[in-house]
Amino acid sequence: MRKLTLLFIFLLTLPVAAFSHPHMFIDMTTEAVFSEDGFDGVKIRWLFDMIFTGSVLMDNGIGWTEKFSDEEIEIIRDTSFINLKNYGYYTYFNTGGHFSRPETFSNFRAFMTDNRLGYEFFLPYKGEEKEAGEVRIAVYDDSFFCDIAYTGAKPVSVKSPENILVNWVLSEKKNAPIFYDNTAQKVAREGAEYSGQAFPVELVLSVARK
Repeated sequence: MRKLTLLFIFLLTLPVAAFSHPHMFIDMTTEAVFSEDGFDGVKIRWLFDMIFTGSVLMDNGIGWTEKFSDEEIEIIRDTSFINLKNYGYYTYFNTGGHFSRPETFSNFRAFMTDNRLGYEFFLPYKGEEKEAGEVRIAVYDDSFFCDIAYTGAKPVSVKSPENILVNWVLSEKKNAPIFYDNTAQKVAREGAEYSGQAFPVELVLSVARK
């Protein structure tokens, strides 16, 4: 039942050199969440390519549908999402120069749109630098097996109290290049060029109180 999904999970554990060019494509939007106490975490929305969509549905015996039942969402969460804890949900926090990875999630939802599987989930920030004046959030697979990219007309949003001002910019991490073998690349994100080197994109948030 779960052979294809387990195959994807297995491939993630192989040495980088074996499968370093992207095999999975994920469109992403994020919402940075702040409260009176400061940075609370990030809400992430992923939309998967149709190959991964088909594998998850088939492996779990779920038909192509416009809306999942609560039971189907739980099945998808437990078979195809929970394992990402071992990879920090591909997410990195830098709050005022203090680095951390999320260890838990909440509010998971699986959905379908345009015949593609999507995930929405919240990653709480549990560090001690909630009131940092600068928050950096990077979401990427350092093996580049998964090509995770901000997309859409509104790739980033911010939720914060009126007395907290937040400005943001997306910036490539030039000090953290990812090198991969692109010689056998047969599939690609529309409009993307795969040169053998990629740079993670970091969401940089400048935070100030009124």
